[in-house]
Amino acid sequence: MLKKIVAVLVMLVLAVSFGACKKKEEKPVMPAGHPGMEGGVPPAGMPETQNMPKVERKVVVSKEVTAKWKAVKLAVTNKAAKTTKEYTVNIGSELAIPDSKIRVKVLNYLPDFKMSDKEFYSASDKPNQPAAQVLVTENGKEIWANWLFALQPTVHPFQHENIGIVLMGGVSK
Repeated sequence: MLKKIVAVLVMLVLAVSFGACKKKEEKPVMPAGHPGMEGGVPPAGMPETQNMPKVERKVVVSKEVTAKWKAVKLAVTNKAAKTTKEYTVNIGSELAIPDSKIRVKVLNYLPDFKMSDKEFYSASDKPNQPAAQVLVTENGKEIWANWLFALQPTVHPFQHENIGIVLMGGVSK
């Protein structure tokens, strides 16, 4: 008798589960003008950020930061040769990357990077969030100008087919 009850329960569970699988998943209805969400990500980024004006912020380097930090360490990868070499570049100086026509100028270094609506600054002289503002040129033409972050190298990474550049950290005086 117990075997029959178990068999009936198993059949009932199977019947319900097969019935549930046959239901079609309904796609949510998006409001008019909303971008498609196939794959969960809107095409070409969020429309709200595409049309936003670029905010100009001033870089503020405190006397304490200037007194403590003199250079940055950059790891430069030659993607073709599959080699990486570390270079020390003084703040305000430029590195000519060997076997390329690329030059990297270190404009500023903020050891504890913070951003407000009007400025980039360092919250302290401690390397809590090291960031370097760099300008990259190739054949004398600017190809990239942005911040490199030591602790989050994938945030605003320098993208080039032959060369990779990552901030390793600051060099104190």
